[in-house]
Amino acid sequence: MGALIGALWFIAMGGGRTLDPTYLDWLGASDLAQHTLGWLHFRDAPWGLPLGRTPSLMRPLLTTVGFSDANPWVSLLLKPFSRWLPRDFQFIGPWMLLCFALQGWMGVKLVGLFTPRALPRLLGSALFVMSPVLLFRFEHDTLCAHWLLLAMLYLNLRPLEDARAAWRSLGQAAGVNALASGIHPYLEVMVFGLTLALALNVARTRRLSWRAVGAALAGVGALVGGLFLLFGYVGQGVSSGAGGFGFFSADLLTLVNPRGWTRVLPSLPSGDGQYEGFGYLGTGVLALGVGALVGRRVSWGPPLRAAVRAHAPLVGVALLCALLAFSSVMTVAGQEVLTLRSLVKPLLPLLGAFRSSGRFIWVLHYTLMTGILALVLWRTRTRPRVATAVLGVAVLLQALDTPDLWRRIRFLEDPWRRLHAPEWAQVDSFYRHIVLYPPSIHGSVVPCVRNTFPDDEYLRFGDLAYRRGLSTNSGYSARLDERHVAEVCAALEATLEGGRLSEDTLYVVDASRQDWMRRMGERLTCGVLEGFTVCVAARTGRFREALSRTTSGEFREIIRK
Repeated sequence: MGALIGALWFIAMGGGRTLDPTYLDWLGASDLAQHTLGWLHFRDAPWGLPLGRTPSLMRPLLTTVGFSDANPWVSLLLKPFSRWLPRDFQFIGPWMLLCFALQGWMGVKLVGLFTPRALPRLLGSALFVMSPVLLFRFEHDTLCAHWLLLAMLYLNLRPLEDARAAWRSLGQAAGVNALASGIHPYLEVMVFGLTLALALNVARTRRLSWRAVGAALAGVGALVGGLFLLFGYVGQGVSSGAGGFGFFSADLLTLVNPRGWTRVLPSLPSGDGQYEGFGYLGTGVLALGVGALVGRRVSWGPPLRAAVRAHAPLVGVALLCALLAFSSVMTVAGQEVLTLRSLVKPLLPLLGAFRSSGRFIWVLHYTLMTGILALVLWRTRTRPRVATAVLGVAVLLQALDTPDLWRRIRFLEDPWRRLHAPEWAQVDSFYRHIVLYPPSIHGSVVPCVRNTFPDDEYLRFGDLAYRRGLSTNSGYSARLDERHVAEVCAALEATLEGGRLSEDTLYVVDASRQDWMRRMGERLTCGVLEGFTVCVAARTGRFREALSRTTSGEFREIIRK
């Protein structure tokens, strides 16, 4: 029933139409487009190492389904069935539905640690499903797997009777780490931190010896390291660092700052990049917390302190994750109050991997939510009807004060970027590559790749390459080896400037390279298709003939001159 609540909430938010796997017209921009394109190219790619390698995308740069955030585990699971799947096939909508269902399922398990009654468990689960930080991640499907964090909180808070139960929890934690490693690295780092908290608690309560716990942690670390190698996150020469640490952070008021997600509380100022550190607890949860602290007088201090002491490693990891989320510059309502740049600078080679460090606030967010629910259920433990009523009001308040439920803006039409000119259907079978000149590498700062192409051109030509069985040299990767990007771009520049043209290649030429087209003269057949200048060196073929018919008099004059 908790899973059903999660699924229904996803559909209520407008996600129902995304469940059609052949429907791409809500994925046409930003991160979701990158993820979809990565999967489409991988499904036709040959098997190889690292797992998820997609040699037809951003050729000859290395990219994988991991670096295109195309959900490695799901992509690998579906690839063997690729020949039977429709050519236009997306799994992002069904995956997000699954994440919401698992959020509800794990919510029931987690709240069940504090009450055996079904209705309060379901109401508490609904609050986890309606968490604003989960709703905020609609534009990044792999980051919707917050149920992994709830699973680790459950393992940390579940009582352990003996050594056997402790080993079982550590084994289940290893399984959660394996799942997270093939979904998203950020989630895996959080999951591993919570695994560390679990291990420390097992050792300090003497369920297992420190040596046994150390061996278990080493085993989990080896598992995660092996999977990261297998998926190509490490060991492929691609830098794990990226600019942005300290910019995509969390504000100190993030847990109470709705950033426009409520009509009850005012939004507070925050930095431009601090949307990544969005951690608002939700109006219903905040109301629960205030009510539990200032309601009917009950001596809740001693039990609360005892609970914190009993789970000190968990509290410590949650606070350390929050500190990482606040990063090197701490702000209150967008105003800098403390800088740690000098302390952090020596650690930047390590911390640079966490460009969007604000996301680590999620651990504290869910830990506090769990603590608030536990406190409310403890205070009403002798009055079950009161517990149900209080949680019901909180759920109702959270639902009514979720603007996206009523505006339904999360899954608006966003057409898949596709080239439709009939000439593209004439591309001959001997063509193998689409080369944008200069390459369009999203996010790269290498001067060589500067161009005036539209922002979505990598997607249009990536889609064309997928449909025609070609490769493309452009795209969007979560991590780049800028040195390699510069080398590849310089090599392409030298090859084309030297007149070494390939007859199996479609050249899409930026306006800044018109001088090059003039110098090539009759060696190229060029035309304009859907606003893009396309050239080929082949002397025969249907596409060359179709392309030559698109050449305007003005364009012929440019080439002639």
